[in-house]
Amino acid sequence: MFKKKYRIRSSIALSYRDGIMEFFKTNIRENIMLKTPHNLIDFIKKFDGIKPLKDILRDSIFDDISAQKLISFLHNKNILIEVNCDYDKNVILEKYRLINFLEEYCFNTKQVVNTLAILSQKPVLIIGLGAVGTWIVDILRRCGIEKFILVDHDKVELSNIHRQDFYFESDVGRLKLDCIEERLLEIGNTEIEKFYTIFDENFFHHFNKEFCLAINCADYPNVDTTTNILGKECIKRNIPHIIGGGYNLHLSLIGQSVIPYESACHECFNKALQKINTYHTELKKLHRANRKIGSFTPLCTISASLAALDAFKILCGFYNKLTNTSTRIEFKIREMDIERMLIPRDPTCQCCKEKI
Repeated sequence: MFKKKYRIRSSIALSYRDGIMEFFKTNIRENIMLKTPHNLIDFIKKFDGIKPLKDILRDSIFDDISAQKLISFLHNKNILIEVNCDYDKNVILEKYRLINFLEEYCFNTKQVVNTLAILSQKPVLIIGLGAVGTWIVDILRRCGIEKFILVDHDKVELSNIHRQDFYFESDVGRLKLDCIEERLLEIGNTEIEKFYTIFDENFFHHFNKEFCLAINCADYPNVDTTTNILGKECIKRNIPHIIGGGYNLHLSLIGQSVIPYESACHECFNKALQKINTYHTELKKLHRANRKIGSFTPLCTISASLAALDAFKILCGFYNKLTNTSTRIEFKIREMDIERMLIPRDPTCQCCKEKI
């Protein structure tokens, strides 16, 4: 252990008062408190990732056993990161802020490097490139994902411009996937496979591509129908998937992330929501053909950002950090608040009750 090198994470702020050492994680707004008679600020600053632990401890007040306990505590709490490989200088120039974020979830620099490499190699299937899907693909590409399988048959319309990413007035009449491909390639090296087709129950009869994550943003004929199609296929393949757009009440509801056989699936949600949405006998559900619900950019990007954040964690393998699994999430636009309701996995669900 004493030959290892450690560095204090860039996101950590330090303070000491009244026998309490406080470590504040600025990235995730979390406090770690340590009761100690010693002000450790100057000591912690010595962890620069260059000097081995034995050199840092040479003139310290700690004996070997106390030092090991302290370093283990700081390392396990993601305050110190082990430097067991150097970051490529070009990667630092291009992705310093992303590295800073990844260090919040990794215990050593080699894990960060491996995660960046993994992100660039994992293909993501995104269905529906509209008000939510376009923002999701943009966010994920800027996060280091380089392989996309995109499904959409639509052309750009003038009414898309105010709420959908990537499209401009000069694109009206062009196929959406062609516009997106051009803009993704401008961001950086990107591998794109395009499927100009309607996503329906026949899609997977002819689709044989491999993917590591699927995100459904297709709302034709409605999100519930397309989610049912995708959910069944991903459960069968044992692939994580996300409802990327709003459902039921459209953008005010944030879709859930599904880890097959671990979290509630789309059918678990359907059964739970049917109970919640049961109408009183004296009331009736009103039908409205061709219903168009209001939509504008801030709502679209909120929904997309929450979906993209879970997508990023899934692709990195940070399953224990997911926030949208087995949970109904509703954004309250007037209160600017998020309401959450736990919907656990149904052990009797016919769709995900057992792994084949």
